[in-house]
Amino acid sequence: MSDDAAALLARRPRRPRPPRRAPAPPLTVLFTGHAGRRLALGRELYCAVPAFRSAYDGVRDALDPWLRLPLAAVVFAPEGGVDSGLIRRAEFAQPALFAFQVAVYRLWQSWGLCADAVAGQGAGELSAAHVAGVLTLADAARLVAALGRLVPPRPAPGAARAAEAEFLKAARESATAPRSVDLVCTATGRAIGTGPDERPLRPERLLLQTHQVIRTADAVRTLEAAGFTRPHPCGPDPEDTLPGCELRAARAVLPHIEGPERAEGQAAGRHR
Repeated sequence: MSDDAAALLARRPRRPRPPRRAPAPPLTVLFTGHAGRRLALGRELYCAVPAFRSAYDGVRDALDPWLRLPLAAVVFAPEGGVDSGLIRRAEFAQPALFAFQVAVYRLWQSWGLCADAVAGQGAGELSAAHVAGVLTLADAARLVAALGRLVPPRPAPGAARAAEAEFLKAARESATAPRSVDLVCTATGRAIGTGPDERPLRPERLLLQTHQVIRTADAVRTLEAAGFTRPHPCGPDPEDTLPGCELRAARAVLPHIEGPERAEGQAAGRHR
């Protein structure tokens, strides 16, 4: 790990600790649906943080059987290399974003994050459904790969319809389980589940959601209006492309974690 990365993780604001901490308001993690086409997405965290690397490898192992090339060969391809341009294709961009988001969320959990709800913006709903416990990693990985094939690089007549049928088949064969944390729809603000006032995770609805282009600001407003306050994004920051951007995005969750100074200090100590 570089000295700069270690210093970034170790840095923390100095502020007086109150004698008693009021209960924190509910926290919703919002899985964003963009920026998956960034070359080397996840490399900074993969090289610097063992907890992220372990989680990422687990997701990568689940995705690779469904991809025509191993995900690492594309995501971590040398800039200008023969495979570096493949990340711009949805077939690899969607799996890259899914692997990054799930691994970041697992890293946050290792730091002590306990989300009250999760939601997904567009294709990010697959990441949200998995971490909520609704979809297994194996089923979610298959769906993500099928989602990436919905936009082929050279569309042929009938290709879109065939890809949608392939996605719906995978969705119908996926087993859903009771969620371990609330899963919320960013389009409606309604909970997704099997309860009387909840929307089921039907294959057709899932396909529609992955096709929708929902701006992050609109998703945040929908969640807040439904009572899911403090949405915190999980995904790469499209406005930050400078070195250390992934470390900054991961570290931004620390104020939402009980005892952030302790959690951050432990994380920095592990990764030096």
